[in-house]
Amino acid sequence: MGWRLGALYGPAVYGVSAASVAVPAVADGLHTAPATAVWILTIHALGLGVGAAVAGRATDVWGPRSVLTLGAVLLAAGTMLCAVATALVVAVAGRALLATGSGAMTATALTLAAGQPSSQRPAVLARLGAAMALFSATAPLAGALAVATSWKTALVLPALSLTAIPLCWPLAQSRRALPARVDWAGAGLLVVTAAGLLLTIQSATLHFPPLPVLGLFTGTCALAILLNQHRRRHPEGFLPAVTSQRPFVLAGLAGAGIYGGLFGCVFAVPQMLTHLGYTAQSIGLLLVPGAIVAAAAARLAGHATADVTRRRVLAATSALFSASLLLAAWDQQPVTLICATTAGFAAFAIAQTTLTAAITAHIAPRQRGGALGPLNLMFFIGGALGAATCSALWQPWGLPAALATMAALPAVSAAAARAALREPQRGS
Repeated sequence: MGWRLGALYGPAVYGVSAASVAVPAVADGLHTAPATAVWILTIHALGLGVGAAVAGRATDVWGPRSVLTLGAVLLAAGTMLCAVATALVVAVAGRALLATGSGAMTATALTLAAGQPSSQRPAVLARLGAAMALFSATAPLAGALAVATSWKTALVLPALSLTAIPLCWPLAQSRRALPARVDWAGAGLLVVTAAGLLLTIQSATLHFPPLPVLGLFTGTCALAILLNQHRRRHPEGFLPAVTSQRPFVLAGLAGAGIYGGLFGCVFAVPQMLTHLGYTAQSIGLLLVPGAIVAAAAARLAGHATADVTRRRVLAATSALFSASLLLAAWDQQPVTLICATTAGFAAFAIAQTTLTAAITAHIAPRQRGGALGPLNLMFFIGGALGAATCSALWQPWGLPAALATMAALPAVSAAAARAALREPQRGS
């Protein structure tokens, strides 16, 4: 079951890591500057995070099959738009639909995994994490192979989730919708707040002038305050009360640090290997063994049932990832660069498995989607922060220094993971 859900979730990773290989080809094909073509990556990070947050609660309200159907429609529509795109605005619109559809797939996959009985949940999440590691590690190779066919092919790789829907449909058993009204105001506030935060993070990469950045930041802060006030007034609304609790916030920070370190690493390491004379295809092949190691690590971590064991494994893996980034930035040899990405893939898989299981244990079944959506939104925001920071520091500091800076993110994760999993788990 975990592998099937991983096949549903995994292609979402290709939306950024694989598509980044295609940015120069997209710029040529659409007759625009590479800096402008970066919008195809930015819109995916934005749509994926927002889509996952909204779809998470939608699985609670309408059921997973309805969300799967909507996600499939969005993926198909986005694929068709990208296929006929002759202008950047059309390609960006198609990518926005693809990203939102991918968000629906990720939310459904995690909700279905978290909804398994407590005796089966760790094994299912371990397989899901292993599948995520495989998709993450093969993303650069998939992007390189897709670009060899067409840059449009590289843009629509997230649509591969459609192939997993028949496998996952029986798992998404129909159920009665919740009788409560949908908190559309809460959903809207969450969407615009998340969009503002992600655009603020990406503002340096997108070369926004200082004044609009200040206005964007100020507006996002105001929206966040409104969202928090709305959540307090509507505890049964779009954001469940658990999202304000300390374990949830710390788990979100732990995951965000891992995602940020990995996204920054996946951005910098291929560039550094290219400077050493490796081609895009050879770089992709070099990263594949790391996927196997990470998948095995996720499976082993999934067999740990004790909370203290999971806490130690995640904290140790995060610390190892941080140290490997520092070593790779200092040594800059192929073996150290590959080891850093391997540690990142392993930390990524273990974090997804461990943090999802820990938070799920504290949430009522009918609120799990609503909590896991915002949790993964925090993860994706961390990923966007890591990639944007690494990109912004590339020119003034150089890639080695930018990669060394990324080591701070998993280091924070190691500390947050210990605190997030400190309390004994309750319920199932």
